[in-house]
This record gives sequence, structure tokens and C-alpha cells, in this order.
Amino acid sequence: PSPGANPSTLPPAILAQRYRLERRLAQGGMAEVWLGTDISLSRQVAVKLLKPALAADPIVAERFRREAIAVAQLSHPNIVAVYDAVGDTIGGETRQAVVMQLVNGKSLRQLLDEQKRLSPDLTMHIGQCVAAALECAHHANLVHRDIKPGNILIDEHGSVKLTDMGLAKGPADMTLTRDGATVGTPQYISPEQARNPQDVDVRTDLYSLGATLYHMATGVPPFRGDTMADLIIKVLNATPTPPNEVNPALSQGLSLVLRKLLAK
Repeated sequence: PSPGANPSTLPPAILAQRYRLERRLAQGGMAEVWLGTDISLSRQVAVKLLKPALAADPIVAERFRREAIAVAQLSHPNIVAVYDAVGDTIGGETRQAVVMQLVNGKSLRQLLDEQKRLSPDLTMHIGQCVAAALECAHHANLVHRDIKPGNILIDEHGSVKLTDMGLAKGPADMTLTRDGATVGTPQYISPEQARNPQDVDVRTDLYSLGATLYHMATGVPPFRGDTMADLIIKVLNATPTPPNEVNPALSQGLSLVLRKLLAK
């Protein structure tokens, strides 16, 4: 749970007669994440609620549900588990929700905000965990498409978990994005994903993992720009500064791995 999260904007509600919404933890362009209680099993969960305008669209709602079903098939210690997908009406509005494992801890984004960069050993450990999670997803023909520090969680015991498969591209490409929408996060997006977010394969996740590891190891993303257009042009055309030149403490081996991951 994030300290200082926005207060509740919904009336007290119980989804599908089972999940009580407690307070909102975070929100994005398409969904909100709430702290919830599974009344049946007496445990806390995270509830991802699709925003009302999207939930009212039957095509979008069905895509949201199918994505949840696809991710629920994944069973891996480094992937946040999906428990349920439900629909209900709250305050007169149709809502679609995905119920997930609650991870008590912080995101890699928060960790980088606090420490700027991580040690090479910790960078490699987190990278290995995320790579293992991606291997599991890729074997199931799921491409995450939004690997970034904010989607990597580290719990209170130090376990690393990949979350937010909301942009995942499945076998039938039932992807929760609107035509023409940008998919992914520009600092970590691959060149091919910047060109056409619908026409990517598992390699786009490896590039984004490399960009995330580069940030962890050096304290900065591989590319920065004064404008979004400037940033995207660099992603498409520029070569990042070798990571061991940004941080001389990095070994040649780790620097080579990051450069290979970030190859166009």
C-alpha cells in the first residue's frame, strides 16, 4: 500500500458479495487499485477496478476479463497471482474487477527514488527474478509490454514480483488498449513497440527489462529527452552510453549483458 494514497471515491461496497473495498491504493488511466478484504477467506487482497466509462463498454469489459483469465493461468513465485475476475454494480455504475495477491512492500520505482541506483549484485538478483517471471509468461504466449520499475514489486521479505499484466498481448491479441493508444512507458519502451505496439513479440519485454536494469545499475534510464518526441527519436535511433561508462563500478560482463538487451 502506498502512503498518502488518494482517499476513497466510492461508497462502501462489497463486490460480488465477497470482496469488501477498503481504500484506494493507486490509480492510472484505465483502472484503480484498491485494498480489499476477501470475506470468504478472511484475507486481504488487491482489487483492480476498471474505470466506469471503460467497464460500460462490453468489448473492453470482455477483454479485461479475458486478460485476467490468461494471467490467472500463470503460476510463478515472481508473478503477482490473480485470484478472481468479477463484475458488479457500485453506486449505480457497472464495474469490472480483477482480484489479485496483495504485496506488502514497495515498488522498484520507490526504491530507485530513495537510493537513485542499486548495487550490481542487487541489480542482477532483481533482473534474474523478473527474467524468470517473463520466461513463464512467454511460455504461455503472453507478452507483458510494460516492464518498468513501477511494475516490479519487492515485498517485506525481499521477494521480487512482476505485476500489472494489463497491457499484456495474448495469443488472440485481446489487448486492453484503444486504437492508436500508446502502449508501454517511453523511457523503457523498445524501438519496435514505439513504432507499432500491436506488432511485437517476446523480445520487446527483454529490451524493456534491459532498460530497467540499466536504470537500476546506473541511476538513469538509457535515454532521456526534453520532450516525448525527442525521447522516442532517441529510442528509435540512438545508442545508449555503455553502462560501465556511466557507473565504472559495473563489471564488463554486466555491462555487456545490458548492451545486448538494449540492441536495436
